[in-house]
Amino acid sequence: MKKVTVYNVRKYDIVSDEIKRSRRMATREGALIMCAQIIEGSAIEIDESELESGEQWTRLDFRKSS
Repeated sequence: MKKVTVYNVRKYDIVSDEIKRSRRMATREGALIMCAQIIEGSAIEIDESELESGEQWTRLDFRKSS
C-alpha cells in the first residue's frame, strides 16, 4: 500500500471562537482543504488506507496502527 504523510493541524472552531488543534490528522493537501494550519514537527507516515475514504485526512481521534 501507498504511504502518505499526515500532520496534526489547528483550525478555527466556530463554536468556541478559538483556534484549536483538530482531532484529525491531515495531509498537506487536506490541511489546505480544511483551511487548517499544519503543526510542523508533527509529521507521521501512515498507510493511505488509514485516511477517510476519498479524503485527505484521518478519522476523528486517529491513532496510528502499530
